[in-house]
Amino acid sequence: MELSKPKVLVYGSINIDDFYVVPHIVRSGETISSTSHSVSAGGKGANQSVALGRAGANVYHAGKIGKDGEWVRTIMEKAGVDTKYIMVSEKEVTGRAIIQLSEESHDNSIVLFPGTNKTVTLEEARHVLNKFEEGDWIVMQNEMSSGGEIMRAAKERGMTICFNPSPMTAKLPKEYPLHLVDYLLINEIEAQGLHSFLTSGNDADSISSSTHITPAQCFPVLEKAYEQISGIIITLGSDGLVARFRINEEDEKMKEFRMGVIKGDVVNTTGAGDSFTGYFVANLVRNQVQGKRFSEEQLQAALHEASHAASLAVGKEGAMDAIPIKDDVDLAIKTKPKQD
Repeated sequence: MELSKPKVLVYGSINIDDFYVVPHIVRSGETISSTSHSVSAGGKGANQSVALGRAGANVYHAGKIGKDGEWVRTIMEKAGVDTKYIMVSEKEVTGRAIIQLSEESHDNSIVLFPGTNKTVTLEEARHVLNKFEEGDWIVMQNEMSSGGEIMRAAKERGMTICFNPSPMTAKLPKEYPLHLVDYLLINEIEAQGLHSFLTSGNDADSISSSTHITPAQCFPVLEKAYEQISGIIITLGSDGLVARFRINEEDEKMKEFRMGVIKGDVVNTTGAGDSFTGYFVANLVRNQVQGKRFSEEQLQAALHEASHAASLAVGKEGAMDAIPIKDDVDLAIKTKPKQD
């Protein structure tokens, strides 16, 4: 009898995104005009759920919205996400994100209003986690309340934890039990911030990033601090990514992987990271064998598929709307050269 594939629970934020296209990211004291404005569904958690759904994973989303966010739930369901664990608040409003998109650089700047995302409690989460078991996955970010407690409760149930610590805050390394994380997905600035925290004796009141700290310097510090971790991925923007994974339990060193960026048109980078996370996890879950670590070939394939998904996402407007479907990712993999 064929074993059922693991379930993936995304416990995370759901936002309503206000997009403003501007000549450049607004500077302090400056007033500029936006050339266009649009409203769409978003939130890092919701985006990652949609990416997992479009990648074909058996994905469930847990979180909280206000009555004003019901239409976001509908969009997520159409993408293949099971939304029965999303709660609706009678009093609070759904989280908001004000996003500036620069016509000059194609970068973005984001202001978050947490709304219902910051009213999630551990008690509520336990009711959801009771529906999951050892071998299932949980994907988390830092855009909702009780995140550290939920992470501990998920590990108690034997779930595999994938964590994207964004937005990075000074309190994050103390609030989240990062030693319980299985797969850590971070960008270069977040890696530098964790390096700063860990090398300061874990008592820093703020997290600073330094361009003088390279990924090569970050990896040994992170690996020593989080000895049980299975994989660390550091994304490098236009320079691709570098990652290290534990292939075998007896290996003293983690295996390093490098991948260049998949070339393509850049319209908007907002949904790239969430597309990458969703497709990376979906690929691993698709090939998971209970009790066994992933092989080098499987990990390389997951990075490759996720990179193609991110490349397609940056070529479209929006965040959630830009997340590609799997057929398009498969076609891109066939028609574009492999980037190693």
